[in-house]
Amino acid sequence: MQVPDSPVGGGSVCGSGLDFWTQWGNANYSGVTFFNVQNQTDVADWPCFSKHYVTFPLTNIPAGKLIKSAHLSLHQFGNADPQNAKSSLIQVFSIKDDWKISTLTWNNAPLALENLSQTWVGVIQTSVPWPGNEYTWDVSRAVDQAYQSGAPVRLVIYSADSAQHSGKYFTTSEAGDWDAVGRPTLFVDWGNPN
Repeated sequence: MQVPDSPVGGGSVCGSGLDFWTQWGNANYSGVTFFNVQNQTDVADWPCFSKHYVTFPLTNIPAGKLIKSAHLSLHQFGNADPQNAKSSLIQVFSIKDDWKISTLTWNNAPLALENLSQTWVGVIQTSVPWPGNEYTWDVSRAVDQAYQSGAPVRLVIYSADSAQHSGKYFTTSEAGDWDAVGRPTLFVDWGNPN
């Protein structure tokens, strides 16, 4: 199933082709098939900063259930400059406010509400079998809170890396059906309350 998701920031090309002062912060990347998560210490490299937003509807979970656990699955297929890259601690945050794919930008993206989970994502030196290396994050708390309030769960994937060449590339929900398994996926285990 495809879900609303969209990156903000400089992407895998650090905002190449954009005026950094008038266009970068307002760039919209709706429809892209992969995203980059990247940050670094050198503030002069801020055009390379990138994060990703995703919203999962919870309407397929019947009413009155207990959320036992939930995890987000992403598939990494590459990274920036493999010869110099370092592993990245990638974090998932919940967000409260809604957003739209067609208008989401770095400048108007919702702020993080709570740091939910983190996972170390490695460096890919050579090609890996498609759809890539799967990584998961525990998002049980955010899913439970969203379900209890009758809202979708809204997440942002971010990294506070310090090293250059820290970008990690993942598949978006816009990937074709041939790559459906690589799309961001939410796995939820629910049951009946005691």
